[in-house]
Amino acid sequence: MSNKTSNKTSIDHEDQPQANNSFWDIIRYVSIIVLLAVGIWYYYSQKPLVLTAQETRGMTMGTDYSVKVADFVKETDHRVWENIEVKIQQRLDGIDRAMSTYRADSEVSRFNNSDSTDWFNVSKDTAEVIHTALEISRLTEGAFDITVSPLVDLWGFGANQQADLTFKDLEEKTIRIKPKIGYDKLEVRLQPPAIKKSIPELRIDLSAIAKGYAVDCVAILLEENGFANFMVEVGGEVRCRGYKGISSNYKATSHNWIIGIEKPFIVSPDGFSGLQRKLPINDLALATSGDYQSYREINGVRYSHFIDPRTGFPTEYLAAGEPKPVERLGSVSVITERCIHADAWATAFFVLGEHKGLELAEKHGIAVLFLFRTEQKDQPVREAASTTFPKGE
Repeated sequence: MSNKTSNKTSIDHEDQPQANNSFWDIIRYVSIIVLLAVGIWYYYSQKPLVLTAQETRGMTMGTDYSVKVADFVKETDHRVWENIEVKIQQRLDGIDRAMSTYRADSEVSRFNNSDSTDWFNVSKDTAEVIHTALEISRLTEGAFDITVSPLVDLWGFGANQQADLTFKDLEEKTIRIKPKIGYDKLEVRLQPPAIKKSIPELRIDLSAIAKGYAVDCVAILLEENGFANFMVEVGGEVRCRGYKGISSNYKATSHNWIIGIEKPFIVSPDGFSGLQRKLPINDLALATSGDYQSYREINGVRYSHFIDPRTGFPTEYLAAGEPKPVERLGSVSVITERCIHADAWATAFFVLGEHKGLELAEKHGIAVLFLFRTEQKDQPVREAASTTFPKGE
């Protein structure tokens, strides 16, 4: 009896380790599988998922536009992007219908053609743009002025250009028109949106600020639709947000949007003079105003489309006896948070010139870069920048 008991005990002791080994083998195998699954998950969660940039192009306000969005992956339903493209074009078309001086039915054209000095109802867009324009007019003491429209037309740069005028005719007409412009003759209210002129002859031109506003509107549209990485460009005015090529975890694989500033040389309409600067622009806007794309020659002198509202003449105008400068301002680039401000300030600084412009830029903390064409072979372009303008590449 004792032997049987002993044998049973012996058998129990021999069988027990096998059961334990089988149990721990299962635990070990399960652990390995779990670890492998965790490892695979971690690997793919950290592996850069480069998003696919979508781009759309079109025309608005007499110029072209481009929108690039880097928030898409290959599996994204193409209808999502097609829907955004439609919304972008509709938003830009609405701004053009309100502010274009080339459309007889636009709000601006109807206001210009009206002799009434009563309040003139406009869209919220138009009122906001004019409100901002008047603010910058006051800050620049009239160097920026949207009421300069008649002089823009007179010198051949507007929607109602005057042809076959001698230089003497231009001078005489400028002197006669000058008293009929001035931002102090224009009022705006935001609620309800409306504008008002104090003299019937007053006319406005929003071409120096409307493109920047359009850029901001498209940027807001993209943000409202959940996009965080994009570049919007209208007629050379740009606003960027986020990155142009990113990973799912925004690590070292992310790439900044890089915006170039051209050398201010006169080239053919299809030509390219090369880049003076390349700047990483993230969550900022950049606008450049230059004399190398829109100009006309009169008596062998090239005049740009920049009219100084304070004098009524193009910025290149020289009074009799004034010496010809050895260098010429070619472009002004401004970086701000909103493109509407960058657009308007770039024009204002071009009119103000280097010394007054830099003084004002430092006072208000605005990043600005002036580029001059020189006659020096070893330095054909001279730079002058505010302390807040980035170095770039």
